[in-house]
Amino acid sequence: MAGKVLFVIERFYGGGAERALSNIVTHFPREWQIDILVDDESMVKYPYRGNLLSLSYPEKDSTIHFIMSMIKRTICLRKIKRDNKYDACISFLEGANISNILSGNKYCKIIVSIRNQVMPEHSGTYHKVRDFLLTKLMFAHADIVSAVSEEIAMRLIYQLKIPQNKVCAIVNGYDCEWIKRNMTQLPENHIAYNEFVGKKYKIVVTVGRLVLQKGQWHLIRAFSEVLKREPQAVLFIIGEGFLKEYLEELAQSYGIWKQVVFVGCTDNPFWFLGIADIFILPSLWEGYPNALAEAICCGLPCIASDVHSGPREILAPGLNATDKRVSEIMEAEYGMLIPVCSGKKYSVHDPLEPEECKMAEGIITLLCDDAKKQYYKDKSMKRGKELDINRAVKEWIDII
Repeated sequence: MAGKVLFVIERFYGGGAERALSNIVTHFPREWQIDILVDDESMVKYPYRGNLLSLSYPEKDSTIHFIMSMIKRTICLRKIKRDNKYDACISFLEGANISNILSGNKYCKIIVSIRNQVMPEHSGTYHKVRDFLLTKLMFAHADIVSAVSEEIAMRLIYQLKIPQNKVCAIVNGYDCEWIKRNMTQLPENHIAYNEFVGKKYKIVVTVGRLVLQKGQWHLIRAFSEVLKREPQAVLFIIGEGFLKEYLEELAQSYGIWKQVVFVGCTDNPFWFLGIADIFILPSLWEGYPNALAEAICCGLPCIASDVHSGPREILAPGLNATDKRVSEIMEAEYGMLIPVCSGKKYSVHDPLEPEECKMAEGIITLLCDDAKKQYYKDKSMKRGKELDINRAVKEWIDII
């Protein structure tokens, strides 16, 4: 049965939620009518299907701009909902979620998508209170609250007391066949990395913005230990961010700058995953890590810090998502879970913290043990099929 749905997101480029929405709308059944409301149509970078609607309100990094855009979006949504008779309005991320709630459900069902951990342990009192008030006073008034992971859904129900019949979990879906095709497509800057292809190097890759959340400095410190055991190892760091200079200086300080390659942004990260031996996610917290799931779809053996939330659900779906985090390396069903690092920044003279040592140990194990590496490669191929985008689209249609 065909329907009509409106998706709302502030911007359509750059982030994991935006990529997730792109995957959803491009795989929705063709008979469905799709409208997408964004703040600024000139900044749409991801592919989409449907009618693009815009507030024509360019992005600025200020609190006043955030409030003004929210007001403008709410007024616009009231009119759009009234005039178009949608089956549902689905919003992604905080600003869009607030506007979706404030514009009301008189004309269509309201579905808000929670894409990040709610009241995470690493956040301060201000952010925890803010999350609590937003969720209890605002998002609880949606018809359906969709969480991007089972762990977030359970927090909404048991910690924030959102009625269970309002909450569901729909994890991201991926077009694995498209990803595999892109693994063989050369990126624009591939010549700079050809020296590593088909040679004796053992390539470790991580993908993510160079920001505090992703914890790449812990990985660089751990990798300095890896190189003592595996001198042919090379670390590719894909992504840009404000920590780039600090991370480059850290690699220089350890004397491993030739073995730590800062790729930056690339038009095709999947080629790098295709030439890699293993993938690692050293994050300090997550919502649902697309980079890890896409590495799984590429058939890569994966290591991930056991953060709240996402990695455990991807690599160890049989474990309780809210149980205590691992303190030792766990060889889980679909990859290795390692303890979460502290988030502290050390000097090159400081010894590795225990979690960094375990990270190094996990990397060395997969690089050196060919049988185990092949085992987890096969497991990733199997798990990738379970993360198919068509499964996710069906679940979205079911709640509409």
